[in-house]
Amino acid sequence: MSRHRLLFLVLAFVSPVLLHAADPGTVEGKLAIDGATIKLTHVYAIAVPTVDGNETLYKIIFSDIALTDKDLALFPDGQMKLINDGKMHALRLGLDNAKAYGEVEVFYANNTASITKPPSKFVLKPSDAETIAGRLYLDKPYKWIVGTFMYDLTFSAPLTPRDTLD
Repeated sequence: MSRHRLLFLVLAFVSPVLLHAADPGTVEGKLAIDGATIKLTHVYAIAVPTVDGNETLYKIIFSDIALTDKDLALFPDGQMKLINDGKMHALRLGLDNAKAYGEVEVFYANNTASITKPPSKFVLKPSDAETIAGRLYLDKPYKWIVGTFMYDLTFSAPLTPRDTLD
């Protein structure tokens, strides 16, 4: 077998393992920042155990680009160059153990905005134990220090345990 053929076979079988794409859910809706509309096309849900292991917190990450497991494990630090260069926009929703709304962070071109309740609204939709679904929205544009935001996102995403992302 030639070296090139052997290298091809190795890459064909190893690359998918190294670059495993996280299992995205479905998302409909848009994010508007200072009047510019961004279509968020990917959503990921991560179940994160608390330090004592007694509860689970949830992080829902919406993005306009696909993310791998490694990207999710390092989010947002691993994507700050893309975000700062305006090549990625993202929104992270934090939920508590009861899957109740906690906080929203918006990541875009050299800025991060943290939007706590109110004004964001979150409606949890019925789903199975391995999925989280809901609607995250603002009733009206929200002015914050670094910009004006508006979003209305309906989503469903499979829950990925945090420890499987490393």
